[in-house]
Amino acid sequence: MTTASDSVSARLARLGEHPRSPVIVRCSGPVSAEDVTAGQLLDGCRRIADALRAAGMRSGDKAVVTTRDAYQLVVRLYALTSLGAVPVLVEPHAGVRRHLDEIVPGVFLGQPPVHTARRALGRGRGHVRTALVTGRGVPGQAHPLGRHLPPAGPAGGGWAPRGPGPRPEDLAMIGFTSGSTGRPQGVQYVPATLAGQLTALDAVLRAEADDVLLSCFLPFAALGPLLGVTTVAPQVDPLAPARTPPAHLVGPLLHHRATVLLGSPVVLGLIAGHCARHGLTLPSVRRVLSFGAPLRPRLTEALARALPAGAEIVAVHGTGECLPVAAVDAGRPGTPRVQPPPGHAGTCLGRPLPGIEARVLDADATGLGEISVAGPAAGPGHHARPAGAARAEADGTLWYRTGDLGRLDDEGRLWYLGREEDVVVGEDFTLTTEDIEAVADTAAGVRRTALVGVGPAGRQRAVLCVEPERTARGDAVVGALRAALADHPQARRIGSVMFHPRLPTAFRHDGRIDRARLAIRAAAPGRR
Repeated sequence: MTTASDSVSARLARLGEHPRSPVIVRCSGPVSAEDVTAGQLLDGCRRIADALRAAGMRSGDKAVVTTRDAYQLVVRLYALTSLGAVPVLVEPHAGVRRHLDEIVPGVFLGQPPVHTARRALGRGRGHVRTALVTGRGVPGQAHPLGRHLPPAGPAGGGWAPRGPGPRPEDLAMIGFTSGSTGRPQGVQYVPATLAGQLTALDAVLRAEADDVLLSCFLPFAALGPLLGVTTVAPQVDPLAPARTPPAHLVGPLLHHRATVLLGSPVVLGLIAGHCARHGLTLPSVRRVLSFGAPLRPRLTEALARALPAGAEIVAVHGTGECLPVAAVDAGRPGTPRVQPPPGHAGTCLGRPLPGIEARVLDADATGLGEISVAGPAAGPGHHARPAGAARAEADGTLWYRTGDLGRLDDEGRLWYLGREEDVVVGEDFTLTTEDIEAVADTAAGVRRTALVGVGPAGRQRAVLCVEPERTARGDAVVGALRAALADHPQARRIGSVMFHPRLPTAFRHDGRIDRARLAIRAAAPGRR
């Protein structure tokens, strides 16, 4: 249950109790790093908050925050929160202009290149009244692109939030989803939403004294200090995590003896591959948290070979609107994985986390329906979108529809079958993506697969798109796929198999496959 002690303000206050404790480690490259203590972090927040107030920012103002630096993200988010302002986190790719037109922010924080691009592309035109330039310059003085903010470099002194605390109904933050499962959505968070998500993350992290978290996802670097754990933030390109040099991940992990590793499967794969090639192990890691896409057995086994005996590998499931929802032990070599109930299929997500309720709405005769969640961790809705678009009321409870298909078994565990919009519907069959892919991905020589439908719903042709391992031969992969799917009751519905050197992926996690692009390619003339 979420309490007042779980709120962002209460967690910030607790940081001040140990001002000399390191909370963030800023990395640049494989070993170079800078430690930031709680006192330095809070002092940076104070100075940014004072500068924002001097620039005219007030409670309720919406401010776009753009940065790829974990420390800068933290101080700006916390400073804005202390003023009662609303941080807006946008995805730095196509669609930002539409985002800004929907949000109508009055303030935009970013480095000069970001402001230049925003002006050139007309982003926020007519909305942004205050442009705050970060980076080098004279604090407070005019800049051709706006007004300089002071550098938030760590110093000392401390910080005390001013003004009354937020009201329960106040908007606390807006964060855009990646768009990897459809059009990007501006998710609204109220104070209770953030507190509920932090409570659920506490249960996933299970932090112990002296834990060190290596977070390979930038937003989690902002949450690490609130979760009471020293957070190492390696250099990961948020637009292309798969292109991160593996040494930039493994170097900081080994140097700072990280005990908890958090990342998407594609990043975890970089780490596992680097360790295998160089004969490295990760002796300090006791817990691995995977998120953003299904975690396959082959990657679990590769990670386990680099981990000490007894280390846990946990697959975490969630959405931008409710993160996290559920978690499950992904298993280790020699231990059985959770298997689907008889007559069913899919990937086990585990039981809902504390404070989160789950239900399957609009279920068919087999129990398959849309996974929906309720509780304080679920956001109140999408900004500038119809309030009920993703909500459903049942038994007096307001449920958030995730768009994920799944089932609940008799033990209260969720099973994932894929996204609702990705279902392939032919003339006499219906295929869910996870049903097929979870089996196909086990075939030798296969890196990953994606099932797509070509043609109008009801008359679609099922196409299995395959990304093989680099050294795999095409004929051998086809044979392995046939063997893996031989006993699958729906495998005969697959109309054709297409090979791709690399399956296109969505932004942010670089792990969720862009099925719309694949379907277009599969429908091209000559692709049969």
